[in-house]
Amino acid sequence: MPVVTLEDFARSFGTTAEDVREKCADRIAQSNFSYTLIEGAERDALILSILKRIEEDRQVIGAPERQKVWDKGWEENLNDFIGSGYDLGTLVPRFIRRGQPVRFNADYIQPANPAFELDYFAVFRQWLFKTYFSSISHVYEFGCGTGFNLVALAQLYPEKRLFGLDFVTSSAELVNRIAEHHRFNLSGHLFDMITPDRSFALEKGSAVLTIGSVEQLASKFEAFVEYLQEQPVSLCVHVEPTIELYDENNLVDYLAIRFQGKRGYTRNLLPHLKELEKAGKVEILKVKRLYFGSLYMEGYNCMVWRAVRQA
Repeated sequence: MPVVTLEDFARSFGTTAEDVREKCADRIAQSNFSYTLIEGAERDALILSILKRIEEDRQVIGAPERQKVWDKGWEENLNDFIGSGYDLGTLVPRFIRRGQPVRFNADYIQPANPAFELDYFAVFRQWLFKTYFSSISHVYEFGCGTGFNLVALAQLYPEKRLFGLDFVTSSAELVNRIAEHHRFNLSGHLFDMITPDRSFALEKGSAVLTIGSVEQLASKFEAFVEYLQEQPVSLCVHVEPTIELYDENNLVDYLAIRFQGKRGYTRNLLPHLKELEKAGKVEILKVKRLYFGSLYMEGYNCMVWRAVRQA
C-alpha cells in the first residue's frame, strides 16, 4: 500500500524533504498516511456520484441566508465545546469529513486512515506556521470559525498574541471561551470582511491569516485586500481554494472547477494579487497548489504576499 512520503509532502508544500522533516517529523509520525489509488469501475462510480452531486447541489456561497447557517454551525461547536468540558477536539469544523476519498496528485485516493484529510492538513498547517509565523509576535485570523487553527498556533507558539475575527457572534464567543478556559493568548472579535471596519487597526509587523474564509466572500474580496494593504502588517497568508490553479483538461480538476463554479466560491483573488504586483503595490512571495483536497475540491492552496510600502 503506498504511503505519503517526506518527498510527497515537500512537493505538495513547495519545499525540500529536509525542511519538512525538520518542521513536521513529529506531526507526521502521529498519523497513518497510507492509501490506495481508486481505479477502474470504482473510480467510474465515484466520478458518477460527484457529477450527480454537482447537478443536485443547491448551496449558493454568499447568499444572505448563509450568515444564519454559519452562526448556527459555530453555535453548535460552541455548545459541543461547553458540553464536552471544553474539549479542543470538538473544534474541528464539520466540513472536514472523515472516511471519504480525497484528492491527491490530481486523482482520487482512498486513505486507510479515516482522519487522513485532517491529519494531512495538520502537517501542512504546522509547516506553514513554522515557515511564516516563527518571528511574528501578533497574528490575526480572519474568518476564524471555531478557532481551531488559532488553537494549533497557540499550542505551537504560546507567547504570540493571537486574534480570531469572524462576522458571526457565535464564532467570537467560542474563541473567547477557548481563551478563557485554556489560558491561550487569544481573543475573538466581530469583523465583516466584505465591509471591513477600517478603524480596527492591526499591530505593526503582524501577520494576517485566512484559511477557507475568502472562499466564502463570493468574490467580494477587493475591499478586504485594500484594508490589508492599508494596515502595517508584514505578511498576508491565504489558504484557499483557487480555481485558477486547476487544469481544465484533467477530469478530476474539471469536476472541481464545476463544483466550485456552481457554488460560487470566490475566484480571481490570485489574478487580482498579480495585477497589484504588476502595479508595484504588493509583492507575491509564494503561490503553491498542494495537489491535495477533499472529495469535491482542493481547498488548501497557498498564497503569501505583502504590501509594498511607498517611501
